Amino acid sequence: MAFTSWTALHQSLLDRLADFAGGKSFIAESASVNTGSVSRDIKYRNIDELRQAIEYAATMAAYESGAAVGRTYAKTVRPR
Repeated sequence: MAFTSWTALHQSLLDRLADFAGGKSFIAESASVNTGSVSRDIKYRNIDELRQAIEYAATMAAYESGAAVGRTYAKTVRPR
């Protein structure tokens, strides 16, 4: 599977988890994301790896949509 956005990958992974929860057999797969600036391969062989992939894709989708903000630190100001 190839995706151009983290949001699309996240939804696809959630659909895979829903299929498994609905009684379908688990199938190990891989997916790739190429957003132009980032290219990444995601592989999962068991349900735990699928859940980790879902978490990672959700985090990246939040950054992609602007919903998440990276951690910022205050700069120390030195007196002159």
